[in-house]
Amino acid sequence: MAISDIREKMDENQKPFVIGGIVMVCLAVGLLIWEFKPVSAPAGASSYYFYDLSNGSITTEPVTAISPLRGADGQDTLVQAFFFTCSSCGDKKIGYLLKYTRRAKAAKALLMHPGNGAMAPQQSMQFNSSLSRHQVAIAMGTLVRLPAKGSHWYPIASPTGSQIASPPRCSTTALAKACRP
Repeated sequence: MAISDIREKMDENQKPFVIGGIVMVCLAVGLLIWEFKPVSAPAGASSYYFYDLSNGSITTEPVTAISPLRGADGQDTLVQAFFFTCSSCGDKKIGYLLKYTRRAKAAKALLMHPGNGAMAPQQSMQFNSSLSRHQVAIAMGTLVRLPAKGSHWYPIASPTGSQIASPPRCSTTALAKACRP
């Protein structure tokens, strides 16, 4: 089929192409809004699990802690750990680890604590105008990996990263349940 044939078909059937285009734009906008929604902790969570890459120890830190944190060896080796189970949380296993790049960590800290007390109107406008830039920095700088020693870190927004960050399957129909401290 030649390009002129395709163009002729499109000219004859403009309505479906316009509707399809509008649907695609709406989906793209919806996905962007969903992806860059404000960063918040899950309801009721007051702490997260953290894993020390230097020695394998597990600790808990408040939800305000942004990984990587200083670990037992004084280096930034303490990363957030996500546990899952197919039965009870007494039988939980690490599903994946998460940390932020320096830029993403700074952006996340700014969004979690935008200022001490009330902001002046000008400061509030500046903060709001930079909000999406900070959310993009967080989305692009969130890294995940499997818990196996030496595993590679992947951006969570990449196909491999999103696969790693998905809850594991217990069976063909059931996903594993997340466990929190």
